Amino acid sequence: MAAIKNIAYGILYGLWDSIRGMTLVLHIDNEVNRQDAEQDIRLLRRTDKDRYERARRSPSPVPSSAAAMIREEYAKRAEENSDERSLQKILNQKPTDEKEKQPQGEKKIAKKLFKCCMLNGGFTWMSIVLFESALLPTLKFCLTIFYGAQSETLPVVWAWLHPILSLLFGMMWVLPIFMLSKIVSSLWFADIANAAYRVRKGRRQLIPGISKLVADFLFSMVVQMLFLVQSMLVNLVPVKYVGSSLCFVHLCLLYSLYSFEYKWFNMGWELHRRLTYIEKNWPYFFGFGIPLTVLTNLSSSVIVSSCIFSIFFPLFILSGNEAQPMVDTTEISLRLFSPVVFISNLCFGGNPWSKANRLSAMQRQQYELQQRQRLLQREEQLLKQRKQQYMEQQRMQMRRERSHSRSQTPQSAPGTGPPYRYAQAPVFDAARVRDSSASSTHSSTSPSISSYRPPPYYGSSLRGATPLVPTPVPGAPQAPLTPPVIRQESGPDDWNL
Repeated sequence: MAAIKNIAYGILYGLWDSIRGMTLVLHIDNEVNRQDAEQDIRLLRRTDKDRYERARRSPSPVPSSAAAMIREEYAKRAEENSDERSLQKILNQKPTDEKEKQPQGEKKIAKKLFKCCMLNGGFTWMSIVLFESALLPTLKFCLTIFYGAQSETLPVVWAWLHPILSLLFGMMWVLPIFMLSKIVSSLWFADIANAAYRVRKGRRQLIPGISKLVADFLFSMVVQMLFLVQSMLVNLVPVKYVGSSLCFVHLCLLYSLYSFEYKWFNMGWELHRRLTYIEKNWPYFFGFGIPLTVLTNLSSSVIVSSCIFSIFFPLFILSGNEAQPMVDTTEISLRLFSPVVFISNLCFGGNPWSKANRLSAMQRQQYELQQRQRLLQREEQLLKQRKQQYMEQQRMQMRRERSHSRSQTPQSAPGTGPPYRYAQAPVFDAARVRDSSASSTHSSTSPSISSYRPPPYYGSSLRGATPLVPTPVPGAPQAPLTPPVIRQESGPDDWNL
């Protein structure tokens, strides 16, 4: 029950949008003129600003005639827009009647709609009506007067003359006018659709690529023609009311596709997306196409039905641009376009079960697989690069932290710590040597000054090696360059025995 309710809501909303959107014709010209005026004002302001800047940047001491004219124009504008007025200005002011009236906005869309009605309804349709309702009865009346009402020759002559005249009229007048009106109407339809889209959506977004655009247009024409033939074929179903109902549903969806196609084409939607959207949301589009289908079915003549379609179709283009389709009304997709799409694929791409197409499908799969592999390789390379960049950042951060910690460590005072980067050789101290000698035993011979040897420097144990030179730390206080003073002992009296 809920599914039927949603479908009914979709049909009603589509029907309401198709009728309500026709009111856009009443104010679409005002919207177009307002947008054009705003664009002109922005362009005029930009031009005036550029001209004023060029006039101010005039390098010559005497202003040129163009710069002087521009300045006079700005002075006149400032005087006109001033809040004050003088007596001379009041006297020179023109009366209100002599002022030029501002031109009203042109009704371009309304004029094109009126031209469509006049070309299709007033010219083509009325010519057919006059031929069938006025010219043929008049000719038959004249033949009746000439042959007589009771003549046996009159029915034979009229049986031959009526189809010949109808055929000549159709080939020499109706068909050329009908084709010309279709071409001109299609151009006007495109202008109306573009103007309506610009009012509601803004800038158009066409399908990228000229070849892709042309292919989509041609494929769309083939699909629509085949779908129209399909609607005629389903009308031949012998079951009562079934064939006509199926034909009515086909025409409703087809006319909805016609109405929304300009909008979706400007939005950059391709044909498969348009058809899929209609098949999934078929209740809304079925309700949207009901009014135009009813109007075209009023006459059994194909040409008259086409004229009626061309008269009312611009209004449904406006409704399609104004409408907001109701989606998710049903989970059942009505795939009525699938047979014609399959046949169109056969016409353009050949037999899908042929060996060539199978090979092309396999090649396409291989190509897609290669593209995926390339994408994976690129992602791996990007991950490696990001990992290396992260490691480099970590290293730089660690180096910065080390340098920061070194800069913040307090430096030792002069004489309290070693001012060198590496370990240095011990310095000879006579007092330390004297204290150590005093604490030793006297059983051995007394030490002489000549027998003392200072400890060697680092690296002196290797023959031919260069002694290690102390390297000061940057920023540390320098040690005095004068050699240390060594006190010599004069004799045994200096020893603390």
